[in-house]
Amino acid sequence: MGLEKRFEKQKYLSTPDRIDLAESLGLSQLQVKTWYQNRRMKWKKIVLQGGGLESPTKPKGRPKKNSIPTSEQLTEQERAKEAERPAEAPGEIIDRSRED
Repeated sequence: MGLEKRFEKQKYLSTPDRIDLAESLGLSQLQVKTWYQNRRMKWKKIVLQGGGLESPTKPKGRPKKNSIPTSEQLTEQERAKEAERPAEAPGEIIDRSRED
């Protein structure tokens, strides 16, 4: 029951949360981790069949698989920004420290 109550509030546990929960229930960390993994699979199955109110989501704060740009993508983004800037006249000095 302690695991179910916590699962209703929190679908994913951080390591410190898992340690605290395991100690409070007299279980090992591995038991808590395994129970949570199995319970999330059961929960997702119920939700995907239309039996749940919540949608299965990953924990907030985790980056999506390809959300971190590669160095090539960053370089391309910088080039695109440069192309958007107005052309400067030869010999003209522009104070970029005041841009914003």
